[in-house]
Amino acid sequence: MSNFVYSGVPDPSAGVSNPGAAAAPSAASGLFQMLFLLLIFFVMMYFLMILPQKKREKQFKQMISEIKRGDTVITSGGIVGKVIDVKKDTLKIKSNNTTELEIAKVYVAKVIKNKEE
Repeated sequence: MSNFVYSGVPDPSAGVSNPGAAAAPSAASGLFQMLFLLLIFFVMMYFLMILPQKKREKQFKQMISEIKRGDTVITSGGIVGKVIDVKKDTLKIKSNNTTELEIAKVYVAKVIKNKEE
């Protein structure tokens, strides 16, 4: 028989030649993985949210700049009217037969009919 005695306490140096060398590469690779995933997340957010929003803003500005007298518009409040006067930041529209309203251009939701030329 051998003189081996098991004390129940594991030897901390058993099976590890250099304990500091094994932890460093995994921590660095974990950091690079996290940075890579964050980069992918921000790229996805740009293409899924920011780029389409910029496109909608550009289309809205173009629509607002092309409004002219005689166009029929729908406001964001649901009022339908025909444009009778265009100013720098406002429009005067005529809804129904006699009601004239002056609204800000930013509240135009849609131009539904342009004046026939």
